[in-house]
Amino acid sequence: MQRRQFLALAGIFALPLQLFAKTRRATPSDQEGPFYPVKKIPLRSNLIQGASLANDSIEFDGQILDKQGNPLTGAKIEIWQCDKAGIYDHPWQQNKDQFDTNFSGFGAQLTDNQGYYKFTTLYPAPYTGRPPHIHVKIWKDKQELLTTQLYLKGRQSGGWLGTRREPLQINPIKDTNGKLIVRYTFVV
Repeated sequence: MQRRQFLALAGIFALPLQLFAKTRRATPSDQEGPFYPVKKIPLRSNLIQGASLANDSIEFDGQILDKQGNPLTGAKIEIWQCDKAGIYDHPWQQNKDQFDTNFSGFGAQLTDNQGYYKFTTLYPAPYTGRPPHIHVKIWKDKQELLTTQLYLKGRQSGGWLGTRREPLQINPIKDTNGKLIVRYTFVV
């Protein structure tokens, strides 16, 4: 085999490796849970409706990328979670009448031209048998791309959060103004 033929053949076999090397690992899916909102989820970035929850809020932002690392423009990201007392704004929730009306419970955003999203939401609270978490669903047009949950790092109980869910852990940090921030990049 001549050198030129060998290099051409080697290049053909290397192409899949180059493509694979640029592929990112998809964000793991997780259960939707029983309290996905039955009402239409409105586009809103701020889920905190009252000043009484200002000290319990976090900025939750990040980016949505495809597996090649390209930003997903115009993707819809939905989040929903319980209030500080562990109550969801959902008709199946026991004690729903005690849901904190200063918290919206759910909201959605469309990603910008770089795939970025941003929410102001409640610091995740635990409830019976579950560690603190935020539910997430991502859509592109009418196609559901991902349903998952994000869990507070170090706040799982009794080994509930297995190694399969390690990529779904979030760790809020304080910015220079003392505001808690969570950044998370979803790959779909």
